[in-house]
Amino acid sequence: MKIEFPEGTPGIHPPTAALKRILQFKGVKNPITGEPYSEAMLLGVGGGLDTGYILFQFQHLPNPMLVLGFRNQWNNTSAFLENLTNRLYLKVQFREFDERSTAQKALRETIIQEKPAIVWVDKAFLPYHRLPESLKGYINYQVAVYARDGRLWRLYLDDMSTQPIEIREKVFTTARANLSQNNFLMMVFEKAQKINTRELRESIIEGIRDCATQLTRPVKTVGISNLENWAEKLTNRSDRQGWSHIFKDQVGLFPVLRVIYESIKLNGTGGFALRKLYADFLHETAGILGNPGLNAVAGQYLQLSNHWSNLADNALPSKFPVFDKVKNLLNKQYKAYRDYNFTEYKKSLNDLQDLEAKINADFPLNSYETSKLFERLSSQLKLISELEMSAALRLRDVTRR
Repeated sequence: MKIEFPEGTPGIHPPTAALKRILQFKGVKNPITGEPYSEAMLLGVGGGLDTGYILFQFQHLPNPMLVLGFRNQWNNTSAFLENLTNRLYLKVQFREFDERSTAQKALRETIIQEKPAIVWVDKAFLPYHRLPESLKGYINYQVAVYARDGRLWRLYLDDMSTQPIEIREKVFTTARANLSQNNFLMMVFEKAQKINTRELRESIIEGIRDCATQLTRPVKTVGISNLENWAEKLTNRSDRQGWSHIFKDQVGLFPVLRVIYESIKLNGTGGFALRKLYADFLHETAGILGNPGLNAVAGQYLQLSNHWSNLADNALPSKFPVFDKVKNLLNKQYKAYRDYNFTEYKKSLNDLQDLEAKINADFPLNSYETSKLFERLSSQLKLISELEMSAALRLRDVTRR
């Protein structure tokens, strides 16, 4: 079956990448530039950035699980997309269902009506990602569904690749069902309502203010304060939730260090914890708003993007050759996926699994080296926290003019 699929490079961040492709697919354009909305613009209008840090410790899992977030409403994508679509005057429907059969039928009818949808799934249940069984139930993920082959009972997805991905409808419904808290959630695109240049400028300013407010909230589990909390957990030896206590004897540490690298540099962040993408947004809007001060703030976020990238690299120090091999394999794996080269993707994944097994069996850092690693990461996080606060306050001030 041949389907229409918007051409272009793969997106960066799943929800904004999915919406960008849908808007391109439907011919929706930025009223100021006359071009399709950039992913940077979608990120910024939706509220931009945040910082999230949670280290889960579940008894049924062999090791702690680290979750990092970098987008506004990072743990509530539906709220982010609701803000974004409202600000761009896009008519969408957020639909939930109680049963898988009803949800599957509704999606089928939506696609027949030529209405693309962003659908919430458990990423580990998408077979082409080849994620380990242990991750099932934990990765809340979004993909866009474009078409369906009724004869073969197959769906065609946009999932951060250069070509549509084909998947059995039954398998896809199972991936939806495993996120029971989302009630088979999907966002159906209806149409783009008319938005003029004044309204878009107002929406851009609203998104910027939302970003600055979220980042500067004085709550330990939200915004920049979350970074300070993480930095403290890395070096506080008296805290039972501190890393020195949780990772005594380095058991379970490697998967967490890998998550730091992967989350910042590869997994839906454009290589820089979304900071570079946000800098692109500020550069784009400086001209639209006639506010050159935004270019200066963009420079701060470009500086921050490098600090975040360095933090990721230092989480797996290259002076230990085995860590350098891990980073190279992760880079190859993600590049192969984005290039739609699933043969290379599978090979990189298998090589990585073999290498990880060796690292988990014989962790390359001793207790002293591990302690020093935690101190370095903590120091970097404190510096990033200061720079983030400076940028956020300047962002807040520059929109008051």
